[in-house]
Amino acid sequence: MSDFCPNCRSKLAANTVRLAWCVEHHPVRDWMCWNSVMRLLLPVLAATLVLVILLEAILGGAEGITALLGGGLIVSLAGILGMILAVMLLVFILQGDDLLDCVIDGRGIHVQQYLPRPTALKLLLRGKSLRLLEDSEDMLLVSSREIAWKDIQRVQLWPEKNMLLFYAPRWWMRVSLPCTPFTWEEAIEFIRDKIGKKKAVILPEECRQTAPVKAKAAKPARSHQLTFEEVAAEFGGQPDEPALPENLPPEVTQELEGDFTSLADVLEEIKNDP
Repeated sequence: MSDFCPNCRSKLAANTVRLAWCVEHHPVRDWMCWNSVMRLLLPVLAATLVLVILLEAILGGAEGITALLGGGLIVSLAGILGMILAVMLLVFILQGDDLLDCVIDGRGIHVQQYLPRPTALKLLLRGKSLRLLEDSEDMLLVSSREIAWKDIQRVQLWPEKNMLLFYAPRWWMRVSLPCTPFTWEEAIEFIRDKIGKKKAVILPEECRQTAPVKAKAAKPARSHQLTFEEVAAEFGGQPDEPALPENLPPEVTQELEGDFTSLADVLEEIKNDP
């Protein structure tokens, strides 16, 4: 989390920048865990229903299908679904809580699941081998999911849960990334920098990078040189000629008048001076 390597103190490259955080995970309260179960359970039950109806149509025709649907097939499948969900609820409770280590870097999205204080029951309910207990670690890595930037086809936001969903292909969710309120904006900014310009990826507006609007260069204002007449008109006309003081001796007055040059002559001389 710095610009330099803590070991060799060399400057880190741009592709080493990453965003990492850890969140507590409760399987029984996680909709994505239930979603994983339903994505497998519902297609199996639907395929079973369609297969039974087709077999009954072949063997008994329309009357057989009517008798089958009226005989409680739908109720039976609903009961099976309810029992399976009840079993999964018990499984999720006994699995216990875990920790999710989430990382976004130059390669893609990475989510690692750690199980604190692992037991044999918790590992069996998660479908893991008991050989993992031989390491006798207090924090055990039980699963890892990742997706590269080039494989992402669609990104969906779930702000109510602070969740980011990544799809590859567009109809199949590959990785769900839980965020915290403190990392939500940073994660979106990271996604915007990496794939915000790709038109082939379906992105929400928050993750799409818009082209900066180029400001038009202002044309320089034309300079205008004021003339003496314009300056004089701005200040109320030509200035009055200064008058000589009164009560002066005649010889002094003649000397001053000889040295005096009118203001109009001075302005004309300045105007004609190259």
